[in-house]
Amino acid sequence: MNWYSQLTQLILDFYREDLTELKQLDALQSCHISRRWGVLRVNCRTQDAASALTAAGHILKEPVAQLRLAQQIKILLNGSLVAALPVDPSRLIK
Repeated sequence: MNWYSQLTQLILDFYREDLTELKQLDALQSCHISRRWGVLRVNCRTQDAASALTAAGHILKEPVAQLRLAQQIKILLNGSLVAALPVDPSRLIK
């Protein structure tokens, strides 16, 4: 099942002109993304998707910081925490 949300589209559109970074975030399309209380939750259904997004964490943080979506990104595998990535507030455009 492909849970394709507006948050997913927003993050992928951030890299629409940079195909190498967009390719690294392909796993995002197979994950469910939600946002609450300053945390962006990326719930993956496969270990491969969770590992790929953890490895591409620096790429995932950039649009989240620039668009002020959250202060932290949590990558989960079927509800279990795999990685917690803090979003650097100094990356915000003032």
